[in-house]
Amino acid sequence: MEKEVLGIISQIELYPTLLKMNLDGNKMMKYKLNKSVIDNQVFEEFEEQKGVTLFNHSANCCSIDDFLAIAYTLCPDIIEINGYIFIADLFDAEGEAALERIRRLEEQFNGDKIKIEQWVNSRSLGDFFIGSYTRSMKNDKIMDEFAKVLVYFWDKRVKELFPDKNIIIEIRDGIMGELGLSITMYEQM
Repeated sequence: MEKEVLGIISQIELYPTLLKMNLDGNKMMKYKLNKSVIDNQVFEEFEEQKGVTLFNHSANCCSIDDFLAIAYTLCPDIIEINGYIFIADLFDAEGEAALERIRRLEEQFNGDKIKIEQWVNSRSLGDFFIGSYTRSMKNDKIMDEFAKVLVYFWDKRVKELFPDKNIIIEIRDGIMGELGLSITMYEQM
């Protein structure tokens, strides 16, 4: 009985190798990991881990509503008004009011397109979590990863919408008076 069990265990242990050899012959398949825009080791920095991996964590902490809201933030509505490009949620006017707002911004910034776009599109990274503050926001590794994500996706978005424009997504401290690490977007002429 013991020999039979050991024989079965040996066959089970060899099964993946035997299966691969039967399907592929003796050639070795190449293995290449294409890393995420996020360093998955940042998971170790989380204040509370809700899963065994970063991928698993997302399934245990986000509702579908949360997930869709996050996807929208990564790929937001973008508007163009008289040649100015804005994250729609950061520009608070429509129609005639939008044109009047542009006129006032041009007056305020002496027609400097870059400063106008920076002003409207600037946001402190902490403001993304006003209703969900955790100690993780004080962790530089986590905030840097969040910044990289926003830059990556916003950059992809504007390149898709405006392939002929040189739109810059910038992260640095205190952009246009924002508190702490901030993001902005503007067209470099």
